[in-house]
Amino acid sequence: MITTKPFGKTPLGKEATLYTIDNGTARASITDFGATLVNFEVKDKDGNFTDIVLGFDDVYTYDTDRGPYFGATVGRVANRIKGGKFTLNGKEYKLPINNNGKHCLHGGFDGFTFRFFDVTLGEDSLSAHIVSPDGEEGFPGNLDFTVKYTLVGADLTIEYFAKSDADTIINFTNHSYFNLNGGTSGKTILNHTLKIDADAYCECDSDAMVTGDIHPVENTPFDFRNEMLLSDVLGDDTGLLAPTAGGLDTNFILWTAKRELSYAASIYNKENGIALDCYTDLPGVQVYTGTFLDTVGKKKTPHGKFAGICLETQGFPNSINYRHFPSPILKAGEEFYSKTVYKAYVK
Repeated sequence: MITTKPFGKTPLGKEATLYTIDNGTARASITDFGATLVNFEVKDKDGNFTDIVLGFDDVYTYDTDRGPYFGATVGRVANRIKGGKFTLNGKEYKLPINNNGKHCLHGGFDGFTFRFFDVTLGEDSLSAHIVSPDGEEGFPGNLDFTVKYTLVGADLTIEYFAKSDADTIINFTNHSYFNLNGGTSGKTILNHTLKIDADAYCECDSDAMVTGDIHPVENTPFDFRNEMLLSDVLGDDTGLLAPTAGGLDTNFILWTAKRELSYAASIYNKENGIALDCYTDLPGVQVYTGTFLDTVGKKKTPHGKFAGICLETQGFPNSINYRHFPSPILKAGEEFYSKTVYKAYVK
């Protein structure tokens, strides 16, 4: 069952809608503004519904408090592009500089996150569609893009579809912050365990920009091949975690080269029994532990450092500028497809 209700107005007075998919086992709410996941409610060990994502109560706040990217569909290119420029087919393209005064982040100032999508409803799914015109935010080609959310049981599937009439670059993701205590609990994620199926990670500099170097996770704070309690890892603002003030903002290498849906990562909260597994066909997962969060979310809940954790399945950051990274180039006329699944359950 899918229900709809008003979700307020933007500062310019445009009305948004909130769509809720409810199957009795779980509920997922998505707004047409940014094709954003606003709520993801699953049952804990006692059978009580818990909303496990951070967010805001209305579209006005999503449009005015743009820093967190709560639950957003991110494009055309998620993550950072160094210097806000790249070369494609011998031509240099310049992009908005919206990160540390140096780089382009998450598609620019007005990427997919802050646009209204056209929504089509299915029985247990929602498809959100836009056309990004040639030159928008500096990217080439008219890009036809659709993101589809499907809820079956407590499995939330996110699929991406894209096609361009000219060669361009893409890197889509969902930017949900998970907190298995509940997004309005006021608790941090330090009581969660994290596991990542990755043997290597991308090194970052002091701007959290990838350097192009790839390192093994062994004997580093990035080794989550075995389940680790986050309170045992996070908080050290020296050494390898210094660029992100003791947290994670790191691309872990999954190497799903065959583009098959594969296990990527898990988080687990022993206190209420809720676990979440992430599967994807993409080559990387950017894990961000909300290190720089400073805002007020749903139900006036303060969100500071470590209030949530993002499992952003995607291509590698700044991959257009590193030939040894998986290519983000979408050729004219080619059809792009990708799938990520977040599976919630009681453990």
